[in-house]
Amino acid sequence: MDKRIWINVGLLVFIVVLFVVVFVPEKNTEQDLPLLTNIDSNDIVKIEVIRKNLDDFIFNKQGDDWYMSSPLQLLANNARINAMLRLLSARSYAHLNPAEVELARFELTDPVIAIKFNDYIFQLGNTDAIDQRRYVLFNNMINLVDDSLYQQLTTNAAFFADPKILPVNFDISAIDFPENRLELVDDQWQMHSLMDIHPDQLKRIIFNWNNASAISVAKYAAPEIAASIIVSSARGDNITFEIVSTEPYLILGRKDLGIQYHLGSDEGENLLLPKTPDTNTLSDKPGEE
Repeated sequence: MDKRIWINVGLLVFIVVLFVVVFVPEKNTEQDLPLLTNIDSNDIVKIEVIRKNLDDFIFNKQGDDWYMSSPLQLLANNARINAMLRLLSARSYAHLNPAEVELARFELTDPVIAIKFNDYIFQLGNTDAIDQRRYVLFNNMINLVDDSLYQQLTTNAAFFADPKILPVNFDISAIDFPENRLELVDDQWQMHSLMDIHPDQLKRIIFNWNNASAISVAKYAAPEIAASIIVSSARGDNITFEIVSTEPYLILGRKDLGIQYHLGSDEGENLLLPKTPDTNTLSDKPGEE
């Protein structure tokens, strides 16, 4: 029995040592890998994605926000922008001198995708067959880096749109639905055509519009039946949303931007006037005033 215990203890020690030998140095080695660049992402104010046989993307920073200026004009999704900026601080697992290798082997003679940060150009080649890391040509050196960006850069422009359907601080003064109008009159929300809806329910609809974000954003597709919702602000701004679909989930189109917002399964009830109004008193929720 004692011998078996010592054998088990020995096996446990062997496993621990093996783990330390195999995994810990690998982690330390990765931390010690050189960065692809020492460029500060906060200094970047323009990003261009140059795509072979596809539209190029151009983004410009204005204050703290990023906007796409081509091929669409819209507020950009910060998460998508940050994914591109992270390339600047990627770890380089290997590097090669372009003069000593055949660029065609890495698909870098005429790359499908190149990305330009201010005046810094990065050409994206193919991936390594073993670990699927991507070859990137920058500053006359081919580097091998982790890749979670390439597929995003081959998609359509709508993918980069901010998912929030209304601009920040858009002070709603009225919403014109296809068959009714919700309007703020003397600090009270009212319906033009009388409906038996409790005032708290109207407040909730406004709250939902102010906070709604799409699950995904896609290229605009004109609806078969024309119907729209117009949201107006106190400053006189009007935003028209085409009702592309309500089933199985709500899709609102911005024809002027060339995009449409795909919303969650509950958003139809949250953003549209109820078919069966709740006339009971609704309890206020924080932030809905």
